[in-house]
Amino acid sequence: MMFGWMTTWAVRCGIATYSSHLISNLSQKPIIFAANDEELVSGFEAGEIRCWDKNSSDFSLLLEEIKRNKIKKLVIQHHPGQIKFSDLNNLLLGLGNLEIEISITLHNTREKPILFRKNRINRAITGLKKCKNIVVHSSEDVHRLAKMDIADNVKMIPHGIYPFPKNLVPIDLPSGRKMATFGFLLPNKGFRELITAFSMLKEDGWDKLVMLCADRGDSSEELEKCENLIEKLNLEEDIILKTKFLDDEVAISTLSKCELVVFPYQKTKESASGAARMAIAAGSAIAVTPLEIFSDLEGSIVLPGISASDIKRGIMSVSEQSLNESREKITLLRDKFQWSKISKKYEKLIY
Repeated sequence: MMFGWMTTWAVRCGIATYSSHLISNLSQKPIIFAANDEELVSGFEAGEIRCWDKNSSDFSLLLEEIKRNKIKKLVIQHHPGQIKFSDLNNLLLGLGNLEIEISITLHNTREKPILFRKNRINRAITGLKKCKNIVVHSSEDVHRLAKMDIADNVKMIPHGIYPFPKNLVPIDLPSGRKMATFGFLLPNKGFRELITAFSMLKEDGWDKLVMLCADRGDSSEELEKCENLIEKLNLEEDIILKTKFLDDEVAISTLSKCELVVFPYQKTKESASGAARMAIAAGSAIAVTPLEIFSDLEGSIVLPGISASDIKRGIMSVSEQSLNESREKITLLRDKFQWSKISKKYEKLIY
């Protein structure tokens, strides 16, 4: 039976990365129905079809390709920043009319925009109830859907974890006590707050801050603000800021050489952090701000707040024992949720 997978693909996008890791571990490769995108990081191969546009309500070409390829089962990777919930609802109802069995992953169930009512999750309730499976990443997602009377077809599958590299290939780092951070260079990630906190932590024995913060193509303003702050605080010799999109092995290897990896997010509606999974793969001690997105990271050190002073205060209070305990629990988490194991959970739902 032919089955398909609707996702962003071969681009610098967390959902594209999520899909590629899952699919690489499936026993049967699906036909990829990918979003149109000009920023491809690799070419398309046989069985990969570009046939829909992000933030569009027109899925006619997608539906044509699904019918042409005789698809009977379809997995959809959804994010409201790419498909509005009202448009998703129409798509799900249209697929239901074709008698296609749908499994959908909701990467964000918290979207409640005040102005853009079409992008509220309750606009997709009718379509979601017709899906065979709805995959979410956290217990909070499960409870949120249950309040909308969507429960019987909901399955919680945690985000997968990358394996530790067989051969370490870190970027060259100076000696000294190092903390790190990782993720796309976006304003809500709290990188400026971390830079400010680090300036106050140098007296507490921290020598370097390694920032592996990739420019996704829309980060020029945030990059300028970070660079100006680094200069203002005279931290040019103490902060290593890398904005190149790194291969998984390089990023994980580099994070593994740092004593602590900090995720200072200020706000987010995401259900799980793909960036944090890189630090888990590295087996590093992890510190996070007290947000719902990190609620499933057993072993992470929860900081007292999101401000620079809270981040500084939290890191200052971390003992060597706390770092060791975090590393041990994070390593157990890594082994528990390898991509190969997560893919098997998907296969049980799909096949």
